[in-house]
Amino acid sequence: MDMSELARRGFGSGADRYHRARPAYRPEVIAYLHGAVDLGPGREVLDLAAGTGRMTAELVALGADVTAVEPSEAMRATFARALPEVPLHIGSAEEIPFPAGSFDAVVVAQAFHWFDGPAALREIARVLRPGGGLVLLWNERDESDAEALALSAVTEWKEFQPYEVGRDFRTDLDASGRYLPAVRRDFRWTETLAHRELTDRIATLSYVNALPEAEHADFFARLRTHLADRPDPMDIPYVTDTFVTHEHTA
Repeated sequence: MDMSELARRGFGSGADRYHRARPAYRPEVIAYLHGAVDLGPGREVLDLAAGTGRMTAELVALGADVTAVEPSEAMRATFARALPEVPLHIGSAEEIPFPAGSFDAVVVAQAFHWFDGPAALREIARVLRPGGGLVLLWNERDESDAEALALSAVTEWKEFQPYEVGRDFRTDLDASGRYLPAVRRDFRWTETLAHRELTDRIATLSYVNALPEAEHADFFARLRTHLADRPDPMDIPYVTDTFVTHEHTA
């Protein structure tokens, strides 16, 4: 299964659960990004591959003039119910439906690994104003913790993984030649989840949602077995991985 097919199947349903179950972005992360790029009043910000609007809501709260682009019909439907006041457009990172120089900043939350990196970085640079900011970020389980690593081993889909957790995307940004050297910063935190909440969250993973029915049932049977002798609720360590850069104006 290639990336486009996985995205279509993995995000073609379950968008409401995705919106409910995915982890929020921590206040300290939002504060850092706001300071690094300026995402506040008077700034025109594009939330690219906005999903159901989890990051979009944070940008709106900062006072930015926010526009969203999302390719998935199911995700857009949930987004429109959650944030009816935010302009939402059909489009992709490789074909952003706006003229050159439209935005002061572009934010990509939990999505850059789905893009054709070189094509997307060209398009993002095109729609940014000179010196405009670019933010990439992900919430991921912190696999430096033994318990988180064990959970990842149980929930891994060996046939396909969208990307390597913890990958250094500075390499992609630098290779494009269009941006200043990116700054990477990680934020570690812990969330306490009941087993049912954790199971609900894992069900939102693209490759889990895309599994055939029999494999889907086997997957969750294996997960229930793993959780059976764990505390309920349990502490889940997370890391938010951020990359911040600006368009190279030279």
